[in-house]
Amino acid sequence: MLQIENLVAGYGRLAVLHEVSISVPQGSLTGVVGPNGAGKTTLMNSIFSITDIMFGEVRFNGEVISGHSPDRIASLGIGYVPQRNNVFPRLTVHENLEIAADSLSPKSRRGREAIERCYALFPRLNERRQQKASLLSGGERQMLAIASATLLEPALLLLDEPTAGLAPQLVQEVTESVVRMREEGTTLVWVVEENPLQVLTVVDSVYVLEGGVVKGHQTGKELIENPDFVTMFMGASAA
Repeated sequence: MLQIENLVAGYGRLAVLHEVSISVPQGSLTGVVGPNGAGKTTLMNSIFSITDIMFGEVRFNGEVISGHSPDRIASLGIGYVPQRNNVFPRLTVHENLEIAADSLSPKSRRGREAIERCYALFPRLNERRQQKASLLSGGERQMLAIASATLLEPALLLLDEPTAGLAPQLVQEVTESVVRMREEGTTLVWVVEENPLQVLTVVDSVYVLEGGVVKGHQTGKELIENPDFVTMFMGASAA
């Protein structure tokens, strides 16, 4: 579904990614791990055309999308949940979902059903539907951001560190919800910064980034069992 070939990308003249090639099959849950500064967020931004692409290309369902505007990319069926600034803090949970469902006409039957599906996927949000997003816990805000991104039923969803800084119980809830999305047919790419052991047990495969270069590609189980796992995930300084 998603094919990235020999991608060199960054910001201005500064290249952060160096000839990165990644393949994401339809219906899969693919992880991306690596130390701080490895280029994981830059990779997500490049897929969504928020960086400067200097070489290579990104294809979605066979179509070259590198160079398209983020709006155009979203219209093709790609959703993106950045790690920060991903909800409207002054609005309630329900108002956030209504804005996300704007193209569906949130007051229409289709829009209402889409919002109710989000509440079914994240029961905690249903309990908080009239609460302002600024008063939610970090985990609840992440749930709201993911729910908002899934309202339009994207074929591919990019998640940038959705469990960073969360309490263990919320990590489990978010992980279970992501797995349910995969089971229902959504293809996902998950950038893993924290809680790697918990996340890597559910991914189909994982790419290891270091210094903007792909250092490995294997199953989550293989990475966990790799004796060099700590070094591969945390960087050489953790050895």
